[in-house]
Amino acid sequence: MSREYIIYADESVIKGKYYSNFYGGLLVWSTHLNEVTKALEKAKEEQNLFKEIKWQKISSGYLDKYKTVMNLFFNLVEKDLVKARIMFTQNRYVTIGLEEYHQKHDYFLLYYQFIKHAFGLRYSNPSGNELKLRIYFDRLPDTREKAALFKSHITSTVTT
Repeated sequence: MSREYIIYADESVIKGKYYSNFYGGLLVWSTHLNEVTKALEKAKEEQNLFKEIKWQKISSGYLDKYKTVMNLFFNLVEKDLVKARIMFTQNRYVTIGLEEYHQKHDYFLLYYQFIKHAFGLRYSNPSGNELKLRIYFDRLPDTREKAALFKSHITSTVTT
């Protein structure tokens, strides 16, 4: 019997004062996707939140609405219906000796490592049954060529 995982991934390449290169992802089993989606959409609708929830958009009038939706989200995580992962770099660690290729592709090289390792995909299928993986990336902030190369590499190697 095959299993299917869905990963929703997003990132921020903004250089912060102490931390940078934030990558985040949510993994949902396909068997739970409708339940999770409906619960979150219902909570957002009940709170009159119809756009993407972003912490930068919170005002004092919306704080309790955001908290309500986020409490539901963390309940879904607690019930093991959603797995959430975040990776970032600490600015005090400076890379040295990188080749030009690594410097030009640092964003995608880090993103690849995040997708490959954050959810333990290589250990998630001990039975050896067919494993399907759908990954939804937010808009990738680079050239189409680099994005296509990244997606191609993900497709061919992420679960090996």
